[in-house]
Amino acid sequence: MSEPTRDSTPDPSIMRIDEPRYLGRQLPGDIRLEDAGGKTFQLGDTRGKPLILLLSYYGCDGTCPTMGVELAKVLGRVKRFRLGQDYRVLTVSFDRRDTAHSASEFVGHSPTLSEISGSGWRHAVLKGEDAAEFAGQVGFRFFWSDAAAAFLHPNVLVFITPEGRVARYIYGTRMDPQTVELALIDADWERIASSTAVFDQLTGACFSYNYAEGRYQLNYSLLAGVGSLISGVLMLGLGAWVYRRRVGGASHG
Repeated sequence: MSEPTRDSTPDPSIMRIDEPRYLGRQLPGDIRLEDAGGKTFQLGDTRGKPLILLLSYYGCDGTCPTMGVELAKVLGRVKRFRLGQDYRVLTVSFDRRDTAHSASEFVGHSPTLSEISGSGWRHAVLKGEDAAEFAGQVGFRFFWSDAAAAFLHPNVLVFITPEGRVARYIYGTRMDPQTVELALIDADWERIASSTAVFDQLTGACFSYNYAEGRYQLNYSLLAGVGSLISGVLMLGLGAWVYRRRVGGASHG
């Protein structure tokens, strides 16, 4: 196996993604992959449901397995949507040295990942595809550091729509059940669970994504507008009721 390109000057800009540039981008469906069980498939085969894409490398003994385990724990607390039935997760290695065997070992070393793997979550490697080109499709960059003897890269979840378009980025430091639920709603407006479609619409409208802080927050301007509208309607209703009472009292007099 060939070594990664070696350099010793870290590039800090790789830790953030130029989100506005990549949001909405269509990912090629013909990208070939092989999962930890040795089964080959195409990225297009994951379409039809929202997809959480996690780019990692299987030789990592630090942030990559930690990110995977933390995601598994967070997904275990997501109650509204079910892994495999409502959405999928795909971990793909960007290290050209990785194989289906190393993907299997990566999963096997973690009881948490072993338990959840196969229930809608696949760990895979690229088959004859350029790793940097694939990662670049979503604005993800990585850098080998001699000093750290490891790849430097963002720890980020990429939410993909059922049609294969980039919908949202959530960084590992902002990963919690509510944020994941909101990002899934962003990725699949009204489609994840038809029984909660109206609730999803209201939730999606009441929360907006703050790019600067990398998290969802209440849409205060919308809520203020709705509050003003409701107040106005109530005042009109009250005025009409008072008017009818006065007119009714005068006629009886």
